Amino acid sequence: MKNNLFFNKANEAWNIYAPSMRAISARIESYKEDSKAKPENETWREYFSKFFAQRKPYFVDAEGVAHIDIFGVLLFRETEFVLGLYGGTDYTEIMDELDLAEADDKVKSILLTVDSPGGFAAGNNRCAKRISNCSKPIFAHTDGLCCSAAYALACGANYLTANEDSLIGCIGTIIPMLDMSKFWEAMGIAPDYITNKDGTLKAETYPPSRTPEQKASLQEQVEDYYELFKSHVHENRNVEQDSMRGQSFVATRAKERGLIDEICSLKQAYTNLSGFAKI
Repeated sequence: MKNNLFFNKANEAWNIYAPSMRAISARIESYKEDSKAKPENETWREYFSKFFAQRKPYFVDAEGVAHIDIFGVLLFRETEFVLGLYGGTDYTEIMDELDLAEADDKVKSILLTVDSPGGFAAGNNRCAKRISNCSKPIFAHTDGLCCSAAYALACGANYLTANEDSLIGCIGTIIPMLDMSKFWEAMGIAPDYITNKDGTLKAETYPPSRTPEQKASLQEQVEDYYELFKSHVHENRNVEQDSMRGQSFVATRAKERGLIDEICSLKQAYTNLSGFAKI
């Protein structure tokens, strides 16, 4: 069985839209990371762009607006190979680009374009706070998905807009584990993990299933990540708890529930940002 990069992270906490979680789990590693996999003059992102859409590079336009693309699965400190394979964005890329925008005197404001189902819980909160604490005006606009970890990032902008058919929200945390006990039993396989005597929770993320104590430990981890997420949303948006149960909303309902400020096109969002920056 080929190594699946996604499942290497499957037992970690994610802030992600569930259907997208299933979709990326199906994208197995079908390309070898060696010199024959791509032409020497291409980056991994350029190579994988033939198969999967990739995030747009950072740039500053003539009006002094810095453009930062939040696209695809959100990862943390991953290699370019993994980012290219999943068509994702690394939190460190976003934070580095914010640093560039803040240090550039030509930059008057920042536009985040968001189309992402979310991603890793680790790294999400620090990147979200980096956005909300930015010294320059930030507008965020989504023309697709702005879910889970991606919403955590976008909600810290000064103004958040969306196209009318965008999907927004999915505020919550998940560890996507499977109970494989019946399958293992049918295959005649039994777990036999050896840990230190006090390490009763050491194998909590290993299959086929978990003890009640192990499940409680993982539940605690999920709740801790969710508290970071929820607190950040409450610091930046007036969103009721009933809208933070892991569900997503099409733009009209998202606006009614306070998740976004306005329904408009990217062009209108850009016009709004340009006017705001000149005030």
